[in-house]
Amino acid sequence: MGAAIRPRLLVATLVYTGLVVSLIGTLGTPLIPLIAHEHHVSFVAAQWILTVTLLVGAVAGPTLGRLGDGPRRKGLLMGGLGSVLVGAVVAAAAWNFPQLIVGRALMGIGLGLMPLTFATARECLPKASGVRVVAVLSVTVASGTGLGYPLTGTIADRVDYHYAFWLAALLTAAAIGLIAVAVPRAGAATRLAAGGGERPRPFDVPGAALIGLALAAVLLGFSQAPRWGWGSAPVLGLFAGGVVLAAGWLAVERASRAPLVDLRYLTPLPVMVSNGAAVFMGFGMFGTVSLVIRLIETPLSAGYGFGGGVLLAGLLIMPVSVGTLVATRVARVVDRRFGTAAVLTLGGLVVAVASLGLAGWRGHLAELAVATGLLGAGIGTTFAAMPTLIITHVPLAETGSATSFNQAMRVVGGSMGSALAASMLAGFTPAGALLPREAGYTAAFLVLGLVSLLAAVLGLVLRASGLQRTTAAPALVAGGRAAP
Repeated sequence: MGAAIRPRLLVATLVYTGLVVSLIGTLGTPLIPLIAHEHHVSFVAAQWILTVTLLVGAVAGPTLGRLGDGPRRKGLLMGGLGSVLVGAVVAAAAWNFPQLIVGRALMGIGLGLMPLTFATARECLPKASGVRVVAVLSVTVASGTGLGYPLTGTIADRVDYHYAFWLAALLTAAAIGLIAVAVPRAGAATRLAAGGGERPRPFDVPGAALIGLALAAVLLGFSQAPRWGWGSAPVLGLFAGGVVLAAGWLAVERASRAPLVDLRYLTPLPVMVSNGAAVFMGFGMFGTVSLVIRLIETPLSAGYGFGGGVLLAGLLIMPVSVGTLVATRVARVVDRRFGTAAVLTLGGLVVAVASLGLAGWRGHLAELAVATGLLGAGIGTTFAAMPTLIITHVPLAETGSATSFNQAMRVVGGSMGSALAASMLAGFTPAGALLPREAGYTAAFLVLGLVSLLAAVLGLVLRASGLQRTTAAPALVAGGRAAP
């Protein structure tokens, strides 16, 4: 594998990279009102600084995951972060709105890199510690969200918002340097499994194109549904097109000798439960965070809300990170005593409690802080369980591919939650008014909480099946296929 591995430096590098990648995804959200004002665009148009990042990340994820299962994983990590660095500089220097969108699109490539950190940890660390580190890396997705909002809010409140992108560029450059030093090249086992010996594994171009287009169509439909209407022809057309493209992708993957995502490793019950939970948890997390931020920034003249700015909204999201720190310890104890399915169930219940609690109690900032702390604990607990269920049921050479699909499901769920929450508030907005009635928040938080409960139900189903975790991942034969 080349130079000797320094485990502590490697783990620190991967965790830092995960935090940077997560921060990139949330960087634009608190800045949307400021960008809309400075560039003289509508609030809906300004939301594209977030939408385009999520779109690119979801589309790039499966491709990067498959390529990352091969011998060029380190180069892909550095190249992907290089794209993020360029995008951050483009966004920081943007003098018009289209240039800002281009920069955010390039930064979105970074969201597809998390599965590569999972694969690196699994290959380079002993089995037991590798599984624990993968769980921690998954939790950094929520931790970075909790850190990104207050950091961006502070910068936007004190100085020009462009400095937030310059900071992202510096953090990304540091990640590239650390990866160059700490991450080894893919080992012989991965090179053999990915390439089938001396001949490199062919890349599934049709599969990558179809799943990318399918995800783009569905995510675009969800992002525009609150504006165009859920029953509008463009939105229904995007959803229908996404379904057709997804069906075509399934057909291509079944027929391919070297599929982008090996469908056999998506069918074990623990993997299906993990992917389903990713949708429900993404739904609850993104939807709840978007509502909390909007509630904090609602002017007092509405009769509710707190009249806060970007900084206050960021500070009230910070407890998410605190909750995730608690989650990593709790998840480890629960997993050891009751199994991974119990971890998943507990996380779903805690997220549901946070959202349902906000449906009834949100009149004080302390209540919002408690709720976001619980949200972080529940999300962190669930996120720790999901990759564990996957990597203990797929071969080493499929780690990046399988976990990238899980990440795509998380983004799809998040887009659904955010879109539905926005649509419900719009439905409670009287004709001619700018702000919704407070009952809209009650209804939206109730829906988000009930959907989050479905993740807990999936955990119970898995626990009842007795298939929480295998003692070892499937063995590999030449060509990366599992042995019968």
